[in-house]
Amino acid sequence: MTKENSHQARGGPNGRAEAMRLLELARAEERRGEPMEALAHYSEAIDLLAHGEHEADRADAIRWKGTVRRELGDTSIAEELYRESLAISESCHYGAGQAHAINCLAIVAQRRGDVDGAATLYRRGARLASEAGEHRLSGMIEQNLGVLSNIRGDLDGAFVRYRAALAAFETADDREGMSWVLNNIGMLHTDMERYDEAREALNRGLGIATARGDVKMQGLCLLNLAECYVSEDRFDEAEGPCRRALALALQRGDALRRAGALKFLGVIDCARGRHVQAGERYRTALQLARESEDTLLEAEILREIGTLHLEQQHASEARWNLEQSAGLFRSIDASIDAAAVESQLELLPGDAATAPILERGGGA
Repeated sequence: MTKENSHQARGGPNGRAEAMRLLELARAEERRGEPMEALAHYSEAIDLLAHGEHEADRADAIRWKGTVRRELGDTSIAEELYRESLAISESCHYGAGQAHAINCLAIVAQRRGDVDGAATLYRRGARLASEAGEHRLSGMIEQNLGVLSNIRGDLDGAFVRYRAALAAFETADDREGMSWVLNNIGMLHTDMERYDEAREALNRGLGIATARGDVKMQGLCLLNLAECYVSEDRFDEAEGPCRRALALALQRGDALRRAGALKFLGVIDCARGRHVQAGERYRTALQLARESEDTLLEAEILREIGTLHLEQQHASEARWNLEQSAGLFRSIDASIDAAAVESQLELLPGDAATAPILERGGGA
């Protein structure tokens, strides 16, 4: 086969049909928690679509590949793929693809702590989604704006957005979308200290994710269920879902969820007086959060490290970590979290110390 014929085969009807098969396979592998297999099939599909008239399909495939990378903690690689998807979508006037890519870029900005930039991108994505008739994406963006409201401490505003998104997904019988929003509603109820409602939402989301074979969402719901129990000081009940979430994160190669699980296991260790083990977990979690460029998670882990030093009566080390945590919370407009950390700082004597050993250390 000549090079020209090879290009025609890849870009022609048969090539597109094979690419669609590979994309469907990759999406199923994502749900099952097999990200490396999904990445391989996405790459094959993208190659098949590279020389034909299927630019919209290629834009989708590149964006989906970016999301796998984002979930693995490869934030910069994900951003590059999203920008490539956006450029292709713009060049072929694919409005839905533009809206989806912009939503994904907003998620990257949010992870990095650029809350204002994320909000601007979400609003732009929402306008394009509406113009393209992408109602499902409109629901996704509505819940993402709810997440921003939650971070900023506007809990009532977040609840309104989550409820609107859940109603839209329920009307469409979109089970995947429902699991996303129920997870976020559960987290919000935990923040509002409505623990029974939190567990109800999270268990409902977990049930949907389990029925769908969606390993990523199972892990998220389990992790947030563990947080609910931790918030009530019910550490024995928190440990089970936390360890299950960690196992799923390790299975998927999910650095962020692994960091989140280690953070909560560290809190549990700390509550049981196992300070050395807690410090080791926090150190690894902090490294993973930084490598994944997740500002909110980094701030949360630094707060726990500071709290650990407080319990050990290491005042200067506690102050250093808590000051770093408060600064990061302020940088992402997380005013309630920042104020809580600053209240801890007010109880401490002395000046800030240099970076303590626990914070500086590499991952275990």
